Amino acid sequence: MLSLLNIDYSSLMGTLPLNSGSSDSLNSFINNGFLGLITEADTTYKIVGSVIALVFALLGCFFGYKLSKVFMSITGFIIGLFIGQIAASQLLHVEGFASVLCIILGGAVIAALALWIYRIGIFILCFTFAFSAAGTLFSFEGDIQFFINIVAGLIVGVLAVKYMRPVIILTSAIVCGSSAAGLLPGVAEYMGITKFSSTNSSATLTLALCSLGIAVQFLTTKDPVPKKVPRHKHG
Repeated sequence: MLSLLNIDYSSLMGTLPLNSGSSDSLNSFINNGFLGLITEADTTYKIVGSVIALVFALLGCFFGYKLSKVFMSITGFIIGLFIGQIAASQLLHVEGFASVLCIILGGAVIAALALWIYRIGIFILCFTFAFSAAGTLFSFEGDIQFFINIVAGLIVGVLAVKYMRPVIILTSAIVCGSSAAGLLPGVAEYMGITKFSSTNSSATLTLALCSLGIAVQFLTTKDPVPKKVPRHKHG
């Protein structure tokens, strides 16, 4: 979920301190804005931010299913921030403290909704993972890329509601594993470790982390046991 884990976790944090590419999709908006701020930050903050992001990415890669509720709340909160911002600027036309309040309330409401109605949370989480992955895998531009991201998110989100465990495991391991693989070279470079800074090994590292994450999650988790409704005997 730090790929919200990508919302491109792999592009969002994984390319530090490199410049991100241009795109008209939501991924580009997040990458350009967020990475722009980080690039201007002090090197110490870059290192700390990169390490924290790497930890979250690895947690998502190897424990995505077990931490799904945590990821759901974080993802719901982030999406709620966007909804709150749109409501404040486009619907309510408020600024200043009122605008900040709307944004925070939007994040809190969607995060609570994601946890309260579990299937909605699952849908939101997997939609976000798939949206991020599609933005990374398909290099279209403009409205076409955004449309592909939305379609991919809807398909995976719907599948996750029915096949929760395998879909969460696959999406979290792939997205967060890709993020971790993207983050490792930057962190290694900051720490003077040249072994992981070679771009030639990036594809191999990504494949290895994603495959290992999928295997670990499938081996350490089980499908939830359906709750049995007690039958009442009629006397």
